Amino acid sequence: MKDQDLQLLAGNSVLEHLPDNARQYLLKEALELDMPSGTTLFRQGEDARFLHLVLEGRVALVGSSDSKDETVVEFFHDGDVFIMPAVILELPYLMSARTVEDSRILLIPAARFRECMEQEPALSLAASHELARHWRLLIRQVKDLKLRSAPQRLGSYLLSLSDTDGDRAEIELPEQRGMLARRLGMTPENLSRAFSRLQSSGVKSRGRQIELSDIPTLRKFCAYDDLT
Repeated sequence: MKDQDLQLLAGNSVLEHLPDNARQYLLKEALELDMPSGTTLFRQGEDARFLHLVLEGRVALVGSSDSKDETVVEFFHDGDVFIMPAVILELPYLMSARTVEDSRILLIPAARFRECMEQEPALSLAASHELARHWRLLIRQVKDLKLRSAPQRLGSYLLSLSDTDGDRAEIELPEQRGMLARRLGMTPENLSRAFSRLQSSGVKSRGRQIELSDIPTLRKFCAYDDLT
């Protein structure tokens, strides 16, 4: 494993408080895989055999229905752990996972992760914190879907990417617009209309390049808050 990967794992929110010997035991049978963009890591309904950790790249969690409709539930990037509930509960995956750019993924055997949770209180506590953080992200999504219009959801997402206290920002969408539309609960056509609606709030877009020229107005339009 590369030195930068070991540093990433040592600073990971789930693994950082583990004693070195426990972290080594946990990772002893882990697999590191290079995955080109568009690779399906696992499918909805399959047994949870591994805990997944993104070493490099970006992964989308995708939910599907019997009618083959799909929605993107969330994106994960460098250092993120995902699908922990299925691993802990020994239940099937509720979603599929697909890389949206070339990625390197670490697969930690589920049984070994559960064994370490039983033996290491630090890992159990860290896992609880991570699960609580993901729960808050899910609640934020539910609130956005129920309380905000499509333009407001898009504007809030753009503001979350801007990471600035200033009045202006230039950002790049981390995913293609089609994937973003599904993440925000829209069709591509609705996403285009939402971008048009946000022009009056200072949003200019060209492909994946976005300019926010009036952040205070955009924040007011979206009723945006910084709660995380």
